[in-house]
Amino acid sequence: MPNIHPHDVDWVSKKLHGLPSIHKNAIQYRYKQFGNRRDANLHLLRTTSAISKVLGHNSSRMSCVSVDDRDFKAMSTNHVRQCIKIASRMNSQSLFKTYSAIVRYVTCNQIKPHPLTDSVLTNLQNDCLTDDEHSKVMGMIKRACDESWWKPKLRRLHNRQIETISRLLNQVSEHRGIYASNITVENFKSQWKSNRELLENTLATNELDYSVSLAELSDLNVSNPKIRKAELMVRIRGFEDYATKMGYAAVFLTMTTPSKYHRCFAKSGADNPKWQGATPLDGQDYLNRTFQRIRASLNRDKIIPFGFRIAEPHHDGTPHWHLLLFVPTEQQEALVQTFQEYCLQEDGDENGAKDRRFKVEYIDPNKGSATGYIAKYVFKGIDGEGLGHDLYGTESETAATRIRVWASCWGIRQFQQIGGVGVTPWRELRRLSKITDESLEWVEDIRQAADDSDWGRYTELMGGVFCKRDDQLIRPLYEHKKQKPLNHTSDDNCRNAYKDSRDAVAQPTLSSISVPIPSSGNAKCHQGLNTNGIAEYPEKFQDANAEINEGIAFDRSDVLPKQSSNSVHDNAASSIYKLNRYGDELIVQLKGIVALGFEIVTRVHEWTLSYSQANGKIEPNCSNLEFCQ
Repeated sequence: MPNIHPHDVDWVSKKLHGLPSIHKNAIQYRYKQFGNRRDANLHLLRTTSAISKVLGHNSSRMSCVSVDDRDFKAMSTNHVRQCIKIASRMNSQSLFKTYSAIVRYVTCNQIKPHPLTDSVLTNLQNDCLTDDEHSKVMGMIKRACDESWWKPKLRRLHNRQIETISRLLNQVSEHRGIYASNITVENFKSQWKSNRELLENTLATNELDYSVSLAELSDLNVSNPKIRKAELMVRIRGFEDYATKMGYAAVFLTMTTPSKYHRCFAKSGADNPKWQGATPLDGQDYLNRTFQRIRASLNRDKIIPFGFRIAEPHHDGTPHWHLLLFVPTEQQEALVQTFQEYCLQEDGDENGAKDRRFKVEYIDPNKGSATGYIAKYVFKGIDGEGLGHDLYGTESETAATRIRVWASCWGIRQFQQIGGVGVTPWRELRRLSKITDESLEWVEDIRQAADDSDWGRYTELMGGVFCKRDDQLIRPLYEHKKQKPLNHTSDDNCRNAYKDSRDAVAQPTLSSISVPIPSSGNAKCHQGLNTNGIAEYPEKFQDANAEINEGIAFDRSDVLPKQSSNSVHDNAASSIYKLNRYGDELIVQLKGIVALGFEIVTRVHEWTLSYSQANGKIEPNCSNLEFCQ
């Protein structure tokens, strides 16, 4: 190592042990910039101490730091063993002490424990839990004793640690790794490739013995970037058509964070002296808090806008928001003033705040459509197709990939609808063919609007953009998954995934509990399935839309039993429903839609999963998925 004092070579090497090469090179480059040995070593100590803090080590005596590749399965196994030891003391101490010890262990490893409500925690401390509350507490303990709960959380934590350290070393910028560090981008690309291979090798088979890979199913929904982009554009355009019909004005707003959230400057890439270690999540939390205050103020003033919000990163990964909002023309100026007031409340007097913190563009329909203002941000955040280059000169496809990595790493929701009707009924209606039953003619009108991709008309027919979700004409139909008959031999992958012969003795168990089940009454149910996508196998499918047109009515009390006056059910009644593998929640699945008492089932098949290995052998899938629709 040139430019490092011979007496310090081993010490420096030890301090940098376990860091990726890109991080080592960044630290060594900065180390060599100092004029004397003392300043360089003090800088190295401060840097490694900050990295240790990111990794969760509070001691300043860390001999080395490490964010190298990790075996998450082995780490999960180790954590599970420790949690099982803690849980095994449950017989000799109170449940509250056991729970508290589990929470401390999970938290010390920088993992957020499964949350419980304040009422459950209070009753736990006072030792007066109901059966349902007891199952919630046991569910949290069981999660901590489950490898499949630990593994994704450890992987997510590891990715965020690497990205946080990369930002600490100023490796995320226009001049180095735009939007996300190069090491994180490569990690996510590798993970995406692995996930795709898993989907391609996992088969879903229904009760008619029709099989299809999960990759093919994934390509038919919004997991497909092209479908996701098309649906977003349809919804945005539909909102614009609805607003034009109502005589509303459109405004395009941009919110960004104060200077202290930004890591470095865009032009030079130099360190921002005001940065205090904030992560993109901190910036997203600031934007969320600010927007919550804005909405509360607008509600007090009876101003209720609707539209879309898009989150995207600056060059250094700091988030900012673009909002396309529609509002009555007479309320437009009040809305803009409210945004401006709250966006400048924090550090609003710093240089450039009034010019950069909040921007507004009033959209003139004579010059261009509102959808056109936001289209490039939708394309940029999904696949970048047809954009050429982004603001910083990066190719749009490359920029889109790095933005997706940024959003996945930090768990930031890129696109969010503000106001309006739900999209789930829209997607379920598009699974149906034409409904010819005259009694459901009004449902057919809404279905036709959805099938024609007319979001504006769909919104109008559903009750309008300001209609509350519970008051909309069509709502999603969710049902509790039932247990298979006792005389039916279920597949291993559909059994309780918590059962593991290695840990069966040490793991705590949960007895059957009584769970209140909501009643749907005696509603009419019609089954329907759009069979266009399975035309290759007509002999395996019946046209379920014929059942819709026949209007088959039956009593659903055998599916969801009515509640008694005191909302208490015996164990025999509630035991027919499936609990998750932690035993604290009923498994709920989307089955279709509810339209003023009519239940239209759009998902009529039950699917089981199996894994196809490279040698062609089919084995039961060991994943946690119990059904696929």
